[in-house]
Amino acid sequence: MNIHRPKEDQNIWNFVFSIFFVIVLVGALIVMKQMRGGFLVSVPPFDALLMAFATFRVTRLIVYDKITRWFRELFADSVEYEKDGITYVEVKPFGSGLRHTIHDLLQCPWCIGFWAALAVVFFYFIYDWAWTIIFFLALAGAGSLIQVIANGIGWRAENLKLEAHQNDRNITL
Repeated sequence: MNIHRPKEDQNIWNFVFSIFFVIVLVGALIVMKQMRGGFLVSVPPFDALLMAFATFRVTRLIVYDKITRWFRELFADSVEYEKDGITYVEVKPFGSGLRHTIHDLLQCPWCIGFWAALAVVFFYFIYDWAWTIIFFLALAGAGSLIQVIANGIGWRAENLKLEAHQNDRNITL
């Protein structure tokens, strides 16, 4: 199986960020053990579900939402240009280096999902007040997921209607 992709010179930075994540994870485990007097070995299923929805919402917030675009664009090269009287912005990663890797990370829901899950779990186990924030994020995450599913169903229905209309036109011709 041949796979072609553009050559990237980011492997060293990807490796550095992977090591950094492991260091943060180990540090979080040490802090959780010290503050709780040991490792927690179980989570109530309802709380686990809440943490999953909270992680989903934080991931969408960082990777997709318009409100955090300004943050993502801190790590990108943005160029404004005008065409037909409309100003456009072209956003692309820097050629190489740390900012390019952070840009790639911020575009990757799987990558940010790891970081978000680590933060949600850490705060859940360390701070009692975090449960309220996790609950709020979980509700927002469940709402976002319902909206995404509803959009998908709506788009599917619209496409089926368009196909049916097109088929009717083809039959009558």
